[in-house]
Amino acid sequence: MRRILQVLSLLLFSTLFVFATYKLPDWLPADIYLRLDPLLGINAVFAARELIHRALWSLILIGATLVIGRFFCAYLCPMGASIDFLDLLFFRKKKRQDIKAASSLRKVKYFLLIIFIMAAITGLSLAFLTDPMSLLTRFYTFFIYPLAITLINLILDLLRPLFQVLGWVTLSHLHYFQSVYYMTTITLLIFGGIIVLNRLAPRFWCRYLCPLGAFLSLISP
Repeated sequence: MRRILQVLSLLLFSTLFVFATYKLPDWLPADIYLRLDPLLGINAVFAARELIHRALWSLILIGATLVIGRFFCAYLCPMGASIDFLDLLFFRKKKRQDIKAASSLRKVKYFLLIIFIMAAITGLSLAFLTDPMSLLTRFYTFFIYPLAITLINLILDLLRPLFQVLGWVTLSHLHYFQSVYYMTTITLLIFGGIIVLNRLAPRFWCRYLCPLGAFLSLISP
């Protein structure tokens, strides 16, 4: 059941990303995962020093966590799902030892949470650096999307002679603009580093570094 929910959540996240440029119903905004993120919501409100209506969506996740517990990390977080699936792909057959001083490592995410909240109070927004929803969104934007456009253009180039023979003028001249971002390499290194950390322990990021997980664990019954 857990895997099914993870797959569905990751598919929803990916689908919303694809349709981000389209007008969606008000009850299902394309950035719903970012809106539901209480860490980003708190950071935005404190940094802006005013009530931001989009941040109120995070009350849904906060309320659900207070009642149900820390379900989001295990079942619905698309970042956690990505880490789990890539862990199965790359490290399923790897032998991993228990990390010593694991209890001390678990404190790191709480220190990060405190730092980000204190920074937000002073007007400095830092949560986006390691918040899982922000990280995954940047990974999709700076790496997955340009890669997809490259592959689509490559397929169009290969099929272009066929389109010309068939007289499909529009398709024979179709070419999508290739975006290039200076943050691509940095984003890929950060995301790759998070996945490589799984070599030390499954869900290393979620257990020891994720500030959103730290916040949800604090309010979880």
